[in-house]
Amino acid sequence: MAGGRSVRGQARGSHDAAAGRPGAGRGDVGGRRPAGLAALGGRRGDPSDPPPGRGGEGGVVTAAWRRALRALRRRRSVNVGYHGVDDVPPASDPENLCVSPARFRAQLGLLMDAGFELVTVAELAERAAGGPPPPGLATLSFDDGLEDNHRVLLPILRAAGVPATVYVTTSFIGRPNPWRRGGARYMTEEELLALHAAGIEIGAHSVTHRDLSAASKEICEREVAGSVTALERLTGTPVRTFAYPYCSYGEAAVAAVRRAGLIAAVTCEGRGDWSPLTMKRALITGRDGLASFVAKLWDVYQPAFESGPGRAARSMSRIARVRARNAREARHG
Repeated sequence: MAGGRSVRGQARGSHDAAAGRPGAGRGDVGGRRPAGLAALGGRRGDPSDPPPGRGGEGGVVTAAWRRALRALRRRRSVNVGYHGVDDVPPASDPENLCVSPARFRAQLGLLMDAGFELVTVAELAERAAGGPPPPGLATLSFDDGLEDNHRVLLPILRAAGVPATVYVTTSFIGRPNPWRRGGARYMTEEELLALHAAGIEIGAHSVTHRDLSAASKEICEREVAGSVTALERLTGTPVRTFAYPYCSYGEAAVAAVRRAGLIAAVTCEGRGDWSPLTMKRALITGRDGLASFVAKLWDVYQPAFESGPGRAARSMSRIARVRARNAREARHG
């Protein structure tokens, strides 16, 4: 890791500025308080979701989700994970890893209106100081380095003025995406550098996207240290956080992250806690509307939404939307 050591030898002040911390003076995302839903245009999430924002169609239902997230903000912070943000045909994204731009705007808008402070994963880890983070922080992180993170996601983040973290699998850079059809690909070096220049935190996601849960010490070292070194050489700044491929890790993987000098590593629901090197995330997919988005952030999605009561709750949500629509039609009819 010779390249990594030279990068990590920089002064602390330049380290913070280059890493894209909010207020560090670099890039054009972060560094200012989110302006709320107005910055996102108050756009509709999808046909099954009420639009975000105050008032308007479906405002009663959306207000309930907002109140739920405001209550959550007072209790703790949230770590939210994604993959892609794009409009793609279902046949080309069989695992539903892409969230539509409209739905992502609705989810981001809900977080902003609830009063969460958006930070990078690195800043969340810093402010957690080895334990649970203080209440009221939220991160947005995106795994794999898909090209829509540059084409679609970056303009949304710029419009909202919020930071994010993108986790890159280094052997995928500039290559076609074998799991997606229709010419999908991963970001090029130039696109990654554009994100970095805009203030997005660039984190490591291994070299080959191998499952590290049962991998040997030597393999974990190559996957973790190799991806960190490649990204530090590309950006010229330290890599500070890691995302485990498939959200899976074992003792050797955690040890490799520690040896690489990283301050945090993230996984997803069902795994991890608030320990710095096994930080849990709520993983959001293209199937998640506002109801399941809020449930995942509250850590109640799996027991509540896969049960009879969960189905009843979804029915109540649909009833509330119908009532809101009927009331609106009565007022204007």
